[in-house]
Amino acid sequence: MAAVDLVMDKILTDMLEIDGVIGTIVVDKDGLVIESAMKKNLDREAIAGVLHELVSAIKLIGDQFGSGELKEAILEYKNARTFVNPIGADYYLIVIGDSELNLGRMKLELRKVLPKLEEMLY
Repeated sequence: MAAVDLVMDKILTDMLEIDGVIGTIVVDKDGLVIESAMKKNLDREAIAGVLHELVSAIKLIGDQFGSGELKEAILEYKNARTFVNPIGADYYLIVIGDSELNLGRMKLELRKVLPKLEEMLY
């Protein structure tokens, strides 16, 4: 495993220590998994594939409103919260959490993590 992969794995694994986070996935713009860390047995490939479709739809909506590039998408369900953040132009970070995941705390953590991931990937 390359040094970059080890560092990325550590970042994603460390995010699992945040209260409420149950999974992290870095995917490319085509929906292929680059790296992930999970507390639960989630189908990361299925999640990544759905992300590709979701981001396409979100971009279409943004284009209709002239909103510019996607900055962040937060999906809230009855028992879960999911963050989708672009990493540069070619990758996305998906953070899957339970209903206890603190949105403000997650946003603060993402501000720290996203630049590090972008530096590694580009």
